[in-house]
Amino acid sequence: MRKRNFVVFIIVLILLITLLSAGCVQKSSYMIDMRDGVKLATDVFLPKNIDSHGSILVRTPYNKDPISLIGKIWAQNGWPVVMQDMRGRFASEGTDSVFRNAHTDGPDTLEWIGNQEWSNGKVATWGASALGICQYFMAGANPPELACQYVQVSTPNLHNHAAFQGGELRYQLIYKWLQGQGSLFVLDEYLDYENYTLDFWTNVSLEDNWQDINVPAIHIGGWYDIFCQGTIDGFMGYQYQGGPGALGKSKLIMGPWTHGGPKSRQQGELIYPENCKDTFSDDLFWEMVNQYTMESSGNYDSWPAVYYYVMGDVDDNEAPGNEWRTADDWPIPHLEKEWYLHEQGVLSTETPEEYNELTFIYDPSNPVITIGGQNLNMPAGPYDQTPSEDRDDVLVFTSEELSEPYEATGPIKARLFVSSNCPDTDFTVKLTDVYPDGRSMIITDGILRMRNRNGFDHWEFMDDGEIYEVEVDLWSTSYIWNTGHRIRVAISSSNYPRFLNNPNTEDSILSNLTYNIAENTLFFDSNHPSCLILPEINQNEMNIRSTYPTELIKSFNLKNRIRNRLYDLTNDLFELFEIKIFDPFVPIDTN
Repeated sequence: MRKRNFVVFIIVLILLITLLSAGCVQKSSYMIDMRDGVKLATDVFLPKNIDSHGSILVRTPYNKDPISLIGKIWAQNGWPVVMQDMRGRFASEGTDSVFRNAHTDGPDTLEWIGNQEWSNGKVATWGASALGICQYFMAGANPPELACQYVQVSTPNLHNHAAFQGGELRYQLIYKWLQGQGSLFVLDEYLDYENYTLDFWTNVSLEDNWQDINVPAIHIGGWYDIFCQGTIDGFMGYQYQGGPGALGKSKLIMGPWTHGGPKSRQQGELIYPENCKDTFSDDLFWEMVNQYTMESSGNYDSWPAVYYYVMGDVDDNEAPGNEWRTADDWPIPHLEKEWYLHEQGVLSTETPEEYNELTFIYDPSNPVITIGGQNLNMPAGPYDQTPSEDRDDVLVFTSEELSEPYEATGPIKARLFVSSNCPDTDFTVKLTDVYPDGRSMIITDGILRMRNRNGFDHWEFMDDGEIYEVEVDLWSTSYIWNTGHRIRVAISSSNYPRFLNNPNTEDSILSNLTYNIAENTLFFDSNHPSCLILPEINQNEMNIRSTYPTELIKSFNLKNRIRNRLYDLTNDLFELFEIKIFDPFVPIDTN
């Protein structure tokens, strides 16, 4: 109770300060015309006596009003701030197109900002999740006013990362989110184009126009975030395939976080050290904004291109890992190490011998239930998988206890040889760390819809009994298994409701009227060497830079550091009262 009263006191104090200093900030509201005549509700927060200054744009589908305090704080510190409800959302006109107009509405808004007398024509954009996704598609249009971007937990490809991971529908994410937004009508259109084609998905994908992006950006994600790979792909697209204004100018920050957890030690069932929190990206943001919207000298270019948190054993304070490292490129140099599946449930780097295949029954009416992982609106992060590993339809392979720590940092794959008696089915793969007490803590996972095994743009059904070599993408991670721990792989055909349970028919997604019970088979003999492929890091040979950006932060000027700490305090206070503006992919109750 005392803590809550103290928090209430602090909130009231901040609000009083904001009100008392309101004369320093002028708020104006506009309905800005888009190129098709639709008007978008926009609030502008201006510092007193502002003249030709760089500005910050925030576009949101979650209602601009609850986050107006951010605009006021930034404006009080000298920055014009523009906040806008996206098309069809809250006070804006039009129909919600769920990002499909972001590539035009964003540039139209930037052009309007550039024409204002208080603007110097250079605009930074800021936001997380949905507020970041719209930034990606805005950048693909190469608007001249766009100067730089701060994009957190987002994706530049709605098809591959949000809607259809591995070809299968991300049911809990896309269906439940659209439902919560009141925009479920969009799902039918997505399902009509479940096979990837730029004829439909081009407006919500940057895969065909990385070269049109000409701005630096800070890309921030988490290993347990719903868009983990989307953040990495966004960075790599800007950094290595972008136009001249983008090449080599992006930063990537990857922490041990879920979708809304960069300020928390608690991730899933594990508690990481205090150093896991994101306490430095705000400083980097202001370095970038000052340099690219105000042409001020700064340290942005001095920061390493990549900051990544290598996770490890949270129970052993002496264990390696649980630290920040830096790199000049991503992925970092590594050896693709094959861990083969063997009989008796063994996982080993030794090549397999002559083993009999394993067959399991997959019944769509009794799927494996999701426990943690890269989820939204359900438990997310590292959770113990043992409750699901004793099922008959889950094949488990575990290494011996490790005699020394083992690190994997980079993309994770599984190469499987499989067959089925049905024309279509799914294969799922989970990677876990088995602690000495028996807990099997999930690190990452993946899925493959077999009809999409040779591409997400077309279907190829299976023939009964034919053996197929396939690759399952488990996205990316950075992890060290401690001495005495074991590496585990669990293979099945469902992970619901994270993914829709495949009915094992030829029907398109959600169109089946019945289902088949599948007999799915895994082969792992010498002629069919099924394996997990880990990006092995040899710390004796690799140049590993373990660091924390304290020196760069110390060099940051006092005024900006005070501003950022006030911003962080406001962030933490809102989170205590469960106003989800900093986990903005989750709809909030504005009442």
